[in-house]
Amino acid sequence: MSEDRDIEQDERLRDKIPIWTGYSLIALFTLWLILEILGKVNWVRIQPPLGASDFGPIASAVGTIVLTFGLLLLYDKQARLQGIQAQTQRNQEQLMEQQFRPFLTGEVGFMNVTSVHFSIQNSGNGPAFDVVAEWSVAGQSRSWEIPRLAAGENHSFPIVVEGDDWLLSTGEIEEYLDEHDAGTEIQYSIECKDRFDEPLDFSGAVDFGVLIQRSNSDEIWDTDPLEEMQNDLSKIQRDIRKMRQSEKKDEQAARWQNRISQTNEIEALVEKHGELTVDQLNSLTNISESNIRYRLRALDSAGSIHFLRNSDKATSRRDGHNKKLSEF
Repeated sequence: MSEDRDIEQDERLRDKIPIWTGYSLIALFTLWLILEILGKVNWVRIQPPLGASDFGPIASAVGTIVLTFGLLLLYDKQARLQGIQAQTQRNQEQLMEQQFRPFLTGEVGFMNVTSVHFSIQNSGNGPAFDVVAEWSVAGQSRSWEIPRLAAGENHSFPIVVEGDDWLLSTGEIEEYLDEHDAGTEIQYSIECKDRFDEPLDFSGAVDFGVLIQRSNSDEIWDTDPLEEMQNDLSKIQRDIRKMRQSEKKDEQAARWQNRISQTNEIEALVEKHGELTVDQLNSLTNISESNIRYRLRALDSAGSIHFLRNSDKATSRRDGHNKKLSEF
């Protein structure tokens, strides 16, 4: 808020500078004119009495002064209106950002009677994008990424990941902390962006030890433990499926890019040498022969090259109709 106030004061000062400059010039001009008439200075020769022909230039000068003064007043009023409009726009932008700004917090919660997880919740009014949650356990940092977290939603993660194993049991986590001589306090930080692509960051700490003590009491269970266990496990399974789907999409994109690169490489070699066999292409590209035949048949169907299936020979056909590699 103080920065916005300083920016506003700077803008007002910049708007006042031309007006003050104009007033100063008019005052200096008026003072010079008075001193000329009184004979204190003699920069311009004035010989009284003044004739009728002398009033024209004087009236013109006075009119210019009056007109300049009026223009300065008009500019001052316009600058004030622009300042009010700019302030109104800034207030609207701040209000809009507050209405759609996410607010992320981290906590350790129970999945079931014996298992816990770390979860982040968006209690703000807008979705959070490119969320990166990082927390420190036993001197080591763990981080997870979420593409989007809508307002009112939460996302859960395992507290400790040891190799490929997720430690979710309170007993396993407590044993892990004892082995590493670590405290039960978990420091976390969360970074994200709002819908205006403005970066935000949140941080805090949770005490896992308090949660372990509470796990020995029945006061934390408002519902049947088995039912809550089933619900939490289902949620974890959904989160895992989402992660796997994202990984599969990335793998498919990589395989598709590899196919395009192989097809492009084979076509370029045939165009360069004019004629090559499948065996020669295998030596040049280190691509399997079956894959090379498949690419050659696709290029032949597209009209890029000519492939003789009986002799496994590909020849250049530069005048043929070429299609895009993405069609293969």
